[in-house]
Amino acid sequence: MTELVRKPVYIVLLIIAGIAPLKAQIKDITELKARIPVLRDSTERAALYAQLGMLYTNRSLDSCYYFGARALDLAKRINDKTGEAEALNVLAFYYMERGNPYLAYKYINESLALFEQLGNKPKICEVTMNIGVLLSQEGKLDQTLAQYEKARDLSKNLVQDSIRPLVLINLAQAQSFTPNPPDVTPLLDEAEQLAKKQGNERFLIVARMARNVTRLHSGIPPGDIIPDQHAVIEETKANGYEYFTALAYLEMGNMYLPISLDSALRYFDMAINLAETTGYKGLHFHAMAQAYDVLTHMQPIPPQADLYSRRLLELSKEKELENQKTGMDFLQLALKEQEVAAEEAKLQSRRLLATSMVVICLLASVGSILVLRQYRKQRKLACYLKDSNDKLEAKNLQLEDNDTFHQKLISIMSHDLRQPLSSMLMLGDGGMVEHMSDAQRQYVFDQISLSAKTSLQAMDGLVHWMKLNTIGLAYTPSVVSLRDNMLTALDYNRTVADQKGIAIMDFVPESIELLAQSEMLLFINRNILGNAIRHTPESGQIIVTANMDPEGRQVIVRISDSGGGISEEVLPKLFNKERSEMASGGSGLALIVCREMIEKMNGRIWAANNPEGGASFYYSLPVSSPLAENAAPDATTISVSP
Repeated sequence: MTELVRKPVYIVLLIIAGIAPLKAQIKDITELKARIPVLRDSTERAALYAQLGMLYTNRSLDSCYYFGARALDLAKRINDKTGEAEALNVLAFYYMERGNPYLAYKYINESLALFEQLGNKPKICEVTMNIGVLLSQEGKLDQTLAQYEKARDLSKNLVQDSIRPLVLINLAQAQSFTPNPPDVTPLLDEAEQLAKKQGNERFLIVARMARNVTRLHSGIPPGDIIPDQHAVIEETKANGYEYFTALAYLEMGNMYLPISLDSALRYFDMAINLAETTGYKGLHFHAMAQAYDVLTHMQPIPPQADLYSRRLLELSKEKELENQKTGMDFLQLALKEQEVAAEEAKLQSRRLLATSMVVICLLASVGSILVLRQYRKQRKLACYLKDSNDKLEAKNLQLEDNDTFHQKLISIMSHDLRQPLSSMLMLGDGGMVEHMSDAQRQYVFDQISLSAKTSLQAMDGLVHWMKLNTIGLAYTPSVVSLRDNMLTALDYNRTVADQKGIAIMDFVPESIELLAQSEMLLFINRNILGNAIRHTPESGQIIVTANMDPEGRQVIVRISDSGGGISEEVLPKLFNKERSEMASGGSGLALIVCREMIEKMNGRIWAANNPEGGASFYYSLPVSSPLAENAAPDATTISVSP
């Protein structure tokens, strides 16, 4: 048997906290459902629906959505803000597990805002932790840890610390997957002690499962852990925790990998089947990917690996198409809300004008005895109306400008998605692939993969920027290697540069690390380099440098070309929204987006013409730590064609 080594995978053991301690989930669900026909109070009914939705998160995802949606509808009809916030929390879990991050972030942020308005500190702590769970699903470990630490601090001040065990469990699980993990045993010990004190059986089971996973990750022999994991599986099955049972099967398969491959595959199959039956798409995909990875390391590769490969490809395509559709629908919804707000502002202006005219007529009818006084009032009122109308007109113009701006954003995103897809369709027409050699096909497929990867990375930057602007997601920077990010942007533009014979000189030291958001930084570098290549003549050159500012707190990046420079008429308006109307091909709009992304990351961007010809684009961003003074970067020619 081929020796297999399990790769560390960050698995979230508990996604969303329950509403109350559970002794036996099936019994609780049965008792709560029996109360539905006899409840007359709408507020209690909404709370009961939300509680059922939360209980079903660990048993049936479809039932979770059913009761969460009923709770939200009823709470909105009776204006019950607490019930609405609880229902949004339930639905955030549903959409996260369905692989829909847009609606998951939307609902979780709305839930947090409502609980903050209500001053419900336990729920603020719980939802803060759940936001960390959403970030962990996207693999953002640093931001996940920041949310969990914030939730732990909030839980210290709670009178009833029922949520604290779960916060500690999730924090311990996240810390165990850091590069140099600390000892998480104290966190798990405290979580178990609190869960025992509260009589919360579910938290105790989750803590034990988390302890088994962290022990395996720390290098303890699997044979010492497997009996404990068997006991956990029996408890999850007895209590009806379908989600945790599937997750426990998956971890049991990982434990058996170095001992018995057949046993490992059997537990992987059990996890796959249970996750698919209960509708947990995220867990289903992860379990199948783990099993496929094991099968591909076997010699010869079993036929089952081909089945898993096709199914994983289908699931990946379905998830990507669903996320793209949801993302576009979310943008359309935001634009529609802006249109409605503009119409409401215009209607309010008309009403204000009509009301003012009525007041003026009434004052004029009784003004025969107070002519001078009435005249002064009318003059003052006219000034007030003019000022109000001017302000409303300015707001309407701003809303229309934002509408046009976001429509163009959609065109940029569509263009980035169209490029790799068009390449694949072109290969399929006329049987081009059949006439290529193996080396040619591999090269073409590598280029398509690179184009698709960079397009998706750029789109991720736009989507992350849209999240920051539309749903109020807090900007959380991470450490980004400037050189790695710049090389990725250069790879995307390499083909055009080679065709024009342009030499790109890179003087960016490997030691520079920025505090930024990697997808947004890639979008900025990719667009500035693309503009430089487009305006540089054949056999020209582009120089990329990075230097510390005098205070040593920020890095200034310069991308200089040998083109014709920037028109003096365009240069002052290069990063303004009104300039986008004069630009072609979306380049003006992309520069405006670059400016807003840079400002979100606490930097600035500008441009200037070079004395020797051509133009230079500059931007500055904060560094993660001070760099060595007088560091001498090596110059590297990135792309030169004869």
